[in-house]
Amino acid sequence: MIVTPSKERLIKENFIEYSFENEDYDFIPDFGIFKKLNSSDQYYLAENFNWDDGIDVLNWIIESPKCDSGTACMIFWKAEPDYYAEYNAETIGESHKDVFDLLQKIISKFKSSGFKKNKLKFNLLENGYNSANFDSEYSIWELPNELKKGTSGIIPISLGRIQTMIWMYQRNRRLKKREKRKKARKKNVT
Repeated sequence: MIVTPSKERLIKENFIEYSFENEDYDFIPDFGIFKKLNSSDQYYLAENFNWDDGIDVLNWIIESPKCDSGTACMIFWKAEPDYYAEYNAETIGESHKDVFDLLQKIISKFKSSGFKKNKLKFNLLENGYNSANFDSEYSIWELPNELKKGTSGIIPISLGRIQTMIWMYQRNRRLKKREKRKKARKKNVT
């Protein structure tokens, strides 16, 4: 599944970088444009979303019939649920209620098999998350297996991801060459 450069640009302009350009603090992106995004586009959006812009767009993703379980899993773990697991609906502060509600919505949808698409991968460990450390005294935070283990499938590819992969490959090659030269110099000195 590929996120085309034109879709990548559309997503960046309308959902990721809109707050950099827009002076209206209460600006909300265009839901009509959002509805044109497929499940791969939504994954890309969730992966690159600026959480400082609020969570309206993330709620749109979770509520969309196109939302893949891999995207929902990614949003859940990017929200740093460990913090919210210390609370229940009565004890959560008002400033954190919107993310708390989003996380509970994701758990509920996983438990009710509410995500109809299951093609996109989100591996917790590869992304720096570990569900073994997740714990809560509240039963509302009991996680379904799919949220604990992550999802299998494929990762949507975008031009940005391809560029990063090429850059990492080239960087690693340069570092290996540098190490090789360093070892050779040390060998020649002794």
